[in-house]
Amino acid sequence: MTLSTLVRTDCAHYLGEKPCRFKRVCDRCPHFKPFGPKLLVIKCRAQGDVLRTTPLLAGLKRRFPGSFITWVVDRESLDLLRDNPLIDRLLPLDLETVLALRAQRFDAVYSLDKDPGLDALASLVSSPRKFGFGMNEHGSLAALDPAAAYALRLGVDDELKFRTNLKTYQEMIFEAAGLEYEGDEYVFALKDEHRAKARAFFAKHRVRRGRPNIGLNTGAGAKFLTKQWPKAHFLKLIALLRRRLGANLFLLGGPREKAFNADLKRRSPVKIHDTGTGNSLLEFAGFLAEMDVVVASDTLAMHLALALKRKTVVLFGPTAPAEIELYGRGRKLFAGAACAPCYRQACPEPVCMESIAPADVLAAVEEVLAS
Repeated sequence: MTLSTLVRTDCAHYLGEKPCRFKRVCDRCPHFKPFGPKLLVIKCRAQGDVLRTTPLLAGLKRRFPGSFITWVVDRESLDLLRDNPLIDRLLPLDLETVLALRAQRFDAVYSLDKDPGLDALASLVSSPRKFGFGMNEHGSLAALDPAAAYALRLGVDDELKFRTNLKTYQEMIFEAAGLEYEGDEYVFALKDEHRAKARAFFAKHRVRRGRPNIGLNTGAGAKFLTKQWPKAHFLKLIALLRRRLGANLFLLGGPREKAFNADLKRRSPVKIHDTGTGNSLLEFAGFLAEMDVVVASDTLAMHLALALKRKTVVLFGPTAPAEIELYGRGRKLFAGAACAPCYRQACPEPVCMESIAPADVLAAVEEVLAS
C-alpha cells in the first residue's frame, strides 16, 4: 500500500500537520470529502464591509453546489467569520497566506477590495476566472471582469456615488461577482458563549421584562468622525424613549466611546444601562442580540445588528443611505444637507448629523417596533 492511498491530500478535511476533526486515518475513511469547485474570496478591509459581503456566500453556494470556499481577511475581522458555516477555510492576511495562495490553483477568484496590495494578490493567484478588482500592467486598479465595471466606476464618479446610484452594496457585489442577488442576508454565527456576558448583565441589573430593549450605539468609528450624532441629541432621545415607550435603554460602544458614554449616563435624566466599552467584538455582538431596536449611525454596530436580524434605525450624514440594505427591518434617517453625502472624515460644521432631530428618531423607533 502506497503512502498516497493512506493520506488523502485531496480531501477537504485534510489538514496535513495534524489529524482532521474526525481523528481518522485516511485509508477507507467514511468522511472523505472531495474539494468540489475551489473558490477564493479576497475581502479584507473594514469590518463592516467584511460583514456585509457575507451574503455573497449564499450566492456562491447556489452557483457552485459542493464548492470549497476559502476567504482571506484582515486579522481584526477573523472573529466575524470564524464560525461561518459557509466558509470552508478562513485565512488571515499575512505573508504565509500569500505564499500559500500563490502555490494553489482556484476555479474562481472574487476580489472585492479596492486596495493595491490585495488587487495585486488577486491578479497573481492562479485561476481561469476572476471577478471584482485586480491590478493591471500599469499598477492601476482595474476590473477583472466586465461585470465589475459599475462598481469600479462608482469609486471615481462622485455624481454616480453621491447622487445617482440606487443600488445597495449587496446588489453591486453580486453584480461584480457575476451572480444573481436574491435578497440574501448576512451570514454570521454567534455562539451562546458570546451571548453569556450580556445575559449575565441583564440578570445582574434586573432588567425589566415586557419592555422594549433599545440600544443606542453612540460611536462613529475611527475613520469617519463626521458620523457622530451630537451628545445633546442623545440626551433628548433618551428622555423621549423612556417617557413615550417606557423602554429599557442601553448605551453601546467601544473603547473610543468610554468617556462619551460615561458622561451620557451621568447626565441622563432617566435610568439607562451602560453595557461597557471594553467588551470583545463578539461580546459586543452578544449585547446587540438582546436588543429589540438598535439606533446607530452607519457603523460596524449597524452591520452587526443587521447580521443578527435586529430592527434598526440608522442615522446617515456623510455616507450614502442608498448603499445600505436593511432587509425590511429598519428605517433610514437622512437629513439631506446640501453638502451630503460627502464622505469627508472631518468637518468643521457637521450639519448633516445635527439636522437629524431626536423627535424624528423617536418616531422611527416607534414605527419599527410596531412593524
